[in-house]
Amino acid sequence: MWWKRRQKTEWLPWYRVPGYKGKASQAEKRQLDAFRMQERHPAASYSDLPEEVRSYISRLEIENYDFKQERAATGPILTSLLGAAILGVSHFGVHIQPRDSIWPYGLGVILLIAPGFIYSREWQRNADEFLPPLHSGPNLADENIKQEWELEYLTHLRQKEASKHDL
Repeated sequence: MWWKRRQKTEWLPWYRVPGYKGKASQAEKRQLDAFRMQERHPAASYSDLPEEVRSYISRLEIENYDFKQERAATGPILTSLLGAAILGVSHFGVHIQPRDSIWPYGLGVILLIAPGFIYSREWQRNADEFLPPLHSGPNLADENIKQEWELEYLTHLRQKEASKHDL
């Protein structure tokens, strides 16, 4: 919950995370662990990439971040506008007099204020994903490159095994 202090958790690779729902067998996971235990992973690191590629990756990450923030803001803004419209119609209704019931006012105030809290939570979640804490684990770009390489490796491994069984 939000009021409880988060416990520090040990960083785990993508295939060892408790919520992982992939189809990697334990033997494949051990093989990937062996790659990770080597001094140098077979995948390239972010610093090994050419400057043009790093620039392109950075641009894609920023565009993705902007898209997520825009999507996170759209719903709360529309909901707040709906709340303002309900308040306006309730106060300046058809008869140009305030309503007798308090329920439309309450609903309008809730729809006007609550989306701000929802948006701030979504904004923080997106910001944390884009810029994780400094001591949360390995470099995010390097980790994503390793994950792509490992997924490609598992795919080729499975294709080889499937072609052996087809013969």
